[in-house]
Amino acid sequence: MATLYIATPPGRRSKPKAAILYLTDIFGIQLVNNRLLADSLARAGYLVIVPDLFRGDSVPADALEDPNSTFNLTAWFPRHPPTQIDAIINTTLSTIETNYDISKIGSVGYCFGGRYVARHLTSTSPLSAGFAAHPSNTLAGEWEAIGKPISLAFGSLDQSNTPENRTTIEGIFETGNKTYQTTLYAGAEHGFAVRTDLGVKRKAFAQEGAFWQAVRWFDEWVKDDE
Repeated sequence: MATLYIATPPGRRSKPKAAILYLTDIFGIQLVNNRLLADSLARAGYLVIVPDLFRGDSVPADALEDPNSTFNLTAWFPRHPPTQIDAIINTTLSTIETNYDISKIGSVGYCFGGRYVARHLTSTSPLSAGFAAHPSNTLAGEWEAIGKPISLAFGSLDQSNTPENRTTIEGIFETGNKTYQTTLYAGAEHGFAVRTDLGVKRKAFAQEGAFWQAVRWFDEWVKDDE
């Protein structure tokens, strides 16, 4: 079983009936921004469960920005194949269903984790809905297999989600008659929903907008009726 970071709604008199499975970017639960974002989702009324998708082997927070970093990202990815990530997610979902009095579960994913929201949002999944910000490396077949409501947040500066890619995704959703929402944030780069320059007004707006986009989506499709 993977290590879990768990965030609960503060000051709530009764236990939440809805949960969010939070699937992180490559920086994992070790990145403080991921834990803070989970805490914020909990304040919106959800039990938030964040599994350590990489079993302690997440990418260091400064690995991609430090010019002196010797971290080998190319060698890192094969250590965490989809079969391994899927197994961790399935075990975590079973833990949520077994150990908590939960009626509905949603999933939120960022970058790396966004792909796994798509992979686990099939019609037979225990998930009720999903949200992904700047998903990466998602295959067409994974978008096609989605069977539950999905909301996506993109940044206009994200080279991994080009206009062509976004059009392809929306075309898949239209062809498959999916329940979906996509939002494009101006001036936002890849990763903006988790880490960005909050000193730039457009970037700060994009991060806050993506957060509330997720909350509103879950309030519509996942929130308990209490």
